Amino acid sequence: MSRRRPAVFLIFLLLAAVPALADATLAQTMRDVERIRALKFKQDVRTVAIDRDRLPVMLRAQMQKGLPYSWDDFLVVLRTLRLVDPSTPDVQGKLIDLLQQQVLAFYDPDTHVYYSINQAPKGLPDTPPEISLDTGVAAHELTHALQDQYFDIGGKDRKTRDDADGGLALHAVAEGEATLVMLGEMSEPLGVPVEKIAANDVMLSAMSAASQNMVGVPEGTPRYFVQSLAFPYVAGLKFVTTAFRKGGWDAVNKIYANPPKTTREVLHPDEYFAGKRTASPYGNDPAIPVRGHLLSVEHLGEWHWGFLVGAENARGWRGDRVTLAQNDTCDATALIETKWDTAEQAAKFRDAYAAFLKKEKIDARVDLRTPDEVDVAYGADDVLIERFMNR
Repeated sequence: MSRRRPAVFLIFLLLAAVPALADATLAQTMRDVERIRALKFKQDVRTVAIDRDRLPVMLRAQMQKGLPYSWDDFLVVLRTLRLVDPSTPDVQGKLIDLLQQQVLAFYDPDTHVYYSINQAPKGLPDTPPEISLDTGVAAHELTHALQDQYFDIGGKDRKTRDDADGGLALHAVAEGEATLVMLGEMSEPLGVPVEKIAANDVMLSAMSAASQNMVGVPEGTPRYFVQSLAFPYVAGLKFVTTAFRKGGWDAVNKIYANPPKTTREVLHPDEYFAGKRTASPYGNDPAIPVRGHLLSVEHLGEWHWGFLVGAENARGWRGDRVTLAQNDTCDATALIETKWDTAEQAAKFRDAYAAFLKKEKIDARVDLRTPDEVDVAYGADDVLIERFMNR
């Protein structure tokens, strides 16, 4: 049985690029991060600088490490759910091209190594001379090293690999925290400490947009790749800043003891911090016994459904389970269960998703199983669909 999130992979990225820091500057940046983040490194961080032409091979290896099945199966998941248009050619190549253009540095918690990249990608915009983007990048990745040393972020990530929604939520915490530290590192020379950034919505939004703006996205890149890469930085920064405003870095530390388990909790931080947690009513087993090959059982969450049908139609999400199966000729069938806060929200999602599937020319069964539950089924196996919808 294969179950794993249809996200990216176990790697913490920064969506910007600048030259690698000299050792002395990196050591100073480590001291800056300790002061800004109010945590001391438990040990030195191993750093490796690579040339940009090595990045595609390393990214492919990281992707394969993060998937329990082949890239071809992963592609079936993306296309069946219409996260990626089925007509898009060379999907893996387009993802690699996007990352090649966007990524400067990454921290791998499996090996505890911070990788910097010597060459900047083409088209990187200039920054004001008083703002050091290179030290900001280093501060971001060094924050991931602190997360590794104090909160076992890699171990937590591995525990969410059967949960697309939970994995994306955890990454949002990690990237949001690292982004806040990065903004603090970059703004201090201007006399703006991290506390002032966190307290100012206008400043926070402007600096976040400027620092995480994706420039040079290759033509033809699937929108899903762009938006799923950006989500942890943008929504995660809002989430972590909400905690910081409530109790500084001590409040951020406490998140890791009980991190958000869904993107709903990240998208609506006031719910999370008020103790309104989202416990999914569905498990990790398939909805019903499937014939043929069980490809995956996924939990998509509010963010993925919002991506597909619009955020306004995904509000009130309370849980889902998406069972994907293939028949003997590898044609896919999707069995989808969703639960909502209210009957009105369930009906709104049902209508929006039915319209989306019709636009995609998918002949689907879309029914209200109960007033607050929507079941959807489509694909190659009519017998499986009938059993699911009439269970």
